[in-house]
Amino acid sequence: MDLSRRLGAGRTAGSGPARRAPPRLLHRGQRVFLFQFLFQSARLLMIHQDVLMRQIRQFTKAIATLLGQSSREQPDGLLQGIDEACRTHLDGRAEDLRTLPPDALLELCHENDRFVPDVAQTLARALHRMGETYEYRDDAEKAGGCFARSLLLYRHLLHDPDAPVSWQAGTTVAALSKRVDALPVDDATLEALAALRNGAE
Repeated sequence: MDLSRRLGAGRTAGSGPARRAPPRLLHRGQRVFLFQFLFQSARLLMIHQDVLMRQIRQFTKAIATLLGQSSREQPDGLLQGIDEACRTHLDGRAEDLRTLPPDALLELCHENDRFVPDVAQTLARALHRMGETYEYRDDAEKAGGCFARSLLLYRHLLHDPDAPVSWQAGTTVAALSKRVDALPVDDATLEALAALRNGAE
């Protein structure tokens, strides 16, 4: 076989570039299977998201009730109540709220990519009170983690034009900022706070 035939198998003299075989299409059974698989995957994802948001709303409702009933004179009772609510509704612990990465914490406050202010506000209040409890115990590291995450949520609330934030939020943010500056805070949360602050300037 000469060189031209080896380089262009399937070409005849003067016939131009060799034609490529058309891509093989899925037969009907494969298309149906692929469609069903994609549909079921999307459906399961939606169900999972709905269930998770329902659990989060049940959790924040329990926390809101707890915050309304608890006394600052009994900080340990509040922490225990938050821990029980975490275990009941989220299969976690109060400690998990304090250590959640900033993006995961904010994800808890979103439903279908939409920021949910009431969830964020309840979590911010809970983390604030948790920080006070750890501060009362002289645990600076845990207090700093709680205050910083509470501050992050409050700042997101202040930046959301649709969030029904009370006039006291500005005072709360100022007080939390001072505490965060004075306490140890993990780098990821500090970076998230800095990015939010710089974006507002």
